[in-house]
Amino acid sequence: MVDKTALAILFPVLMLITGNLHAQTPPDVFTLLESKTPGQGSVSIKQDADIRNMVNLHLMQQRKINGIWGFKISIYRGSGQETRKDAELTRSQFLSKNETVKCELKYEYPYWKVYVGAFRTKSEALRFLKKIEYDYPDAFIRDDIVAFPE
Repeated sequence: MVDKTALAILFPVLMLITGNLHAQTPPDVFTLLESKTPGQGSVSIKQDADIRNMVNLHLMQQRKINGIWGFKISIYRGSGQETRKDAELTRSQFLSKNETVKCELKYEYPYWKVYVGAFRTKSEALRFLKKIEYDYPDAFIRDDIVAFPE
């Protein structure tokens, strides 16, 4: 005969484990990569199942933070009464020269900040920083969460 207290403890634990296994099944990135696109070649990926699971688990963790760790460039930071207007002006001036680059205005107490770009690697961020360093001599690279690439 099974002890009722052991069963009362074991049952919720098993439900939690099976529920988490089902809830944590992300779409398999390898299946997506191996799928054929009309008019293009095919890709075949061979690796251990543990590697497949580890990569998919990593992607699931990144989805929880709604992005991936990458880099942005800070082009403005100021505090005071008129800094919001200055930050908005800096943002609009930047966008007039760089229409395709993501630019965001943020208030992080007590500073208004303007961040540009969403770079996956520091070398990409450095390349872009070199392009804008004349217009923004105080700009610097910072690590931040950036949106998933398309």
